[in-house]
Amino acid sequence: MSATLHHQSPTRKAVEVTVPAAEVSATFNEVVAKIAPKVRIPGFRPGKAPRPVLMQRYAREIQSDVAQQLVEKHFWKAAQEAGALPISHPSLEKLDLKEGADAVFRAQFDVAPEVALPDYKAMALTKKKRAIDESTVAEHLEGLRQRATKLLPVEDGAVAEGLVVTCDIRVKPQGLKAQTYQDQLLEIDGKRPFDAQILGMKVDEKKAFNLTHPDDDANKVLAGKSLAYEVQVKDIRRKDVPVLGDDFAKDMGAFENLDALKAAVKKDLEEAAERDALARLHANMLDTLLEAAPFEVPRSMVALQLDDYCQEFAQHVARQGMDPKKVNWQGYRQYRLNDAERAVRSGYLLQAIGNAENIEVPEADIDTEIRNFMAENQVQQPFEAFKAELERRGNTTEIKGRLRTDRIFTHLLATAKVTEEQLDKAAFEALVELERKREAGLPVNRFDAGGLEGGDLEGQEGGEPAAVAPAGHVHGPDCDHDHDHGHEQGHEEEAAPAKKPAAKKAKAEPEAEEKPKKAAKKDEPAAEKPKKAAVKKDEPAEDKPKAKKPAAKK
Repeated sequence: MSATLHHQSPTRKAVEVTVPAAEVSATFNEVVAKIAPKVRIPGFRPGKAPRPVLMQRYAREIQSDVAQQLVEKHFWKAAQEAGALPISHPSLEKLDLKEGADAVFRAQFDVAPEVALPDYKAMALTKKKRAIDESTVAEHLEGLRQRATKLLPVEDGAVAEGLVVTCDIRVKPQGLKAQTYQDQLLEIDGKRPFDAQILGMKVDEKKAFNLTHPDDDANKVLAGKSLAYEVQVKDIRRKDVPVLGDDFAKDMGAFENLDALKAAVKKDLEEAAERDALARLHANMLDTLLEAAPFEVPRSMVALQLDDYCQEFAQHVARQGMDPKKVNWQGYRQYRLNDAERAVRSGYLLQAIGNAENIEVPEADIDTEIRNFMAENQVQQPFEAFKAELERRGNTTEIKGRLRTDRIFTHLLATAKVTEEQLDKAAFEALVELERKREAGLPVNRFDAGGLEGGDLEGQEGGEPAAVAPAGHVHGPDCDHDHDHGHEQGHEEEAAPAKKPAAKKAKAEPEAEEKPKKAAKKDEPAAEKPKKAAVKKDEPAEDKPKAKKPAAKK
């Protein structure tokens, strides 16, 4: 056997292997001997068909089995002897196979990238953290109070401002099919046209009325059309919001008084703000490193990462009661391609830093992590048996990788210069909105969409900038020709045309990993369904959009 290595890219190689004729013939004999007893050929007893008949009738199957055996036997050894360590299964691109002659096959495969580490020991980073002040605590307490609201029945009452009404609604837009909505919960606001129509109605009362949408309605399907409504009131209730005091604090848990509840809320918010800020800091740090260390990633590893994304999304879809088979998986894989490439690059980069710094995870740390998991989830199985099951599934490898990643980030932060920036509510919400736009692929800087004039970012067309007219001659009081704009060609050539300015590509800001986009709902009358009543919520910092924690190579 002889092997030659071919370099197709930094992470894509091919090895060409020549197998001696004697081994090829012996492999053909082995394959034919295995097939003979299993096949039935008219006119011959099982296992008694002549070899030429078998070779003629089952040529394709025999050829395929021989090729598979030769590749499996020689590929891995040949690649390593040629100086490459494959990390993917071979992809056969060439095969010359004939009994009695040397066989030649050429197989492509991926190898791990060579990562040239950037200077990671003196990074300057900014840790952006939400400031938790008294107004933040008060806002969160108000959210807790609103969530504790009770809806009490209104006996023999009528629909009025501020009450919460349950009703069935049938809506028939002009020219469209009717839609029915059962048990709709509405908090009545008389300023809304629909709500104004049902004011004064009582339980079990029915009413029919029409509403016309304005011509400039955002919903183009319903703009300018008349909608016929049929409404039946089923229940009327009033909101009973608890008073913010010591009794409320005791109802919320083991708190002696309102001050104790405030202290607990502030502590929780500060801890959540710290976790949120640290996650953003990790993501920004990794973005900085990735930008400073570009390298190609193996296609096979990106495909495996996409497989993981698809599996997670399929589970999410199934939990929502939808059929995963109806998902456009090809489109979803294309949508997550950049995420997958970034995740793989991140994994290799962090692995290289960990290797350079000799960062390891002791077995005792893995055991501690497993025991903590067992305690939190009340696992009754013996530790050794539970750990053995995790090892069989490969979960301990994932745990070790996650712990190692945490240690690598801790090490990087210890050597970096970190400046903390406290953000008030407005600044924090602006940061979250900026991250949302980046995740959605919306332009966030003046010229991101490609326009020369700037302006409304989401309204910019994008693409190449418009051509700029040549500068030509500038007319002025010292001109020595008539200003009739009918210059001869010779004069026009005196001034060289100004060069078309190159569109300056906006520097890519660090981006958080994208989440799967929700499927867009079709335009339908549901858009005109009266808004449901929602208890006002003030979510803690951990419930607000966060920067995702960088993905590391598994």
